[in-house]
Amino acid sequence: MLKQLLEGRIVTLNCKEMPFQPHVYKMQNGVEVLGIEAKSLQIENDKIVAGYIVDQSVFFKSLHFGQTNIIFSDGDNKAIAQLFVRPSGEIIVEVKPYLGKTEIIPVYYRTILADTAIAIDLKGALKHYLVARHLMKEEDAITEVHYQSMHPNVLKDSFAGNFVLGCHVDGRALQNAEEYALANRQASLKFSKIVIQQQGTRKVIAFHKLLTFMITNHVFMSYEHIPEYVSNNEKSPYQQDRLRLV
Repeated sequence: MLKQLLEGRIVTLNCKEMPFQPHVYKMQNGVEVLGIEAKSLQIENDKIVAGYIVDQSVFFKSLHFGQTNIIFSDGDNKAIAQLFVRPSGEIIVEVKPYLGKTEIIPVYYRTILADTAIAIDLKGALKHYLVARHLMKEEDAITEVHYQSMHPNVLKDSFAGNFVLGCHVDGRALQNAEEYALANRQASLKFSKIVIQQQGTRKVIAFHKLLTFMITNHVFMSYEHIPEYVSNNEKSPYQQDRLRLV
């Protein structure tokens, strides 16, 4: 037991003494969740990171441990990124893109386990979207989702047909019990196919589309139906009774 404690302490000390190494982080301009073709960028704290734009790429170089915000601009529109530099020098970036007229799919939370926990309702949000466009029926069920995440800090690429949660803003892995850390965050997912169960039959929907999800902080009780008219921008007269805001 003592040997294990000593070994653990040695590992901890080695991590603490790990020297800061400058890292370079590259983003593809106008593609990786920016929503715009950035012509300039503004760094709130230039002691944390240096940034520059070259051709179709945006580069950041870590200078010091900490976090700062970055504002991208194409001259008319803006996108905002929260950038975190780890003690090792590694860079984590999370972008709030310029969405323009992009259609936003709101995502809500449901209580589970006798209303003692929160679960994110990604499948429910996607199903509302597909039913509204007559790609599936209300009685059908989504069994698989296949997508590439344009924002892996929020939702990583699908695995075995499942939605996969991402990371905290600072890059720490996100556990299922910490789903609410995703509240007020956005994710753009590039779908390739969706599999549904329709009257006991497996049906594959070829679905090549990029969808942007807004993960709200609205929590529904597990037994409540999420009405289609509730949106992230409009207040419903029923919201006061049907939603719990936390």
